[in-house]
Amino acid sequence: MLGKYSTKVVLPKSKSDLARAINNLGHVQIKVLEPIRKSNVKLVTNEIDLLVSGGNKTVSVIIIKN
Repeated sequence: MLGKYSTKVVLPKSKSDLARAINNLGHVQIKVLEPIRKSNVKLVTNEIDLLVSGGNKTVSVIIIKN
């Protein structure tokens, strides 16, 4: 039978808090591109292409809509 346990989940309140929480996971590279509008979506796709072609097997993307 499993014992009782308590976990406290702290949700980030800002983009910087989110970046800090992700950095605490270990060796990760964070790139923040903002603000992104329809006119500069190509910038985002270029950054993803660079990261994937640089030898990385996977890339995670977080999109935050204001």
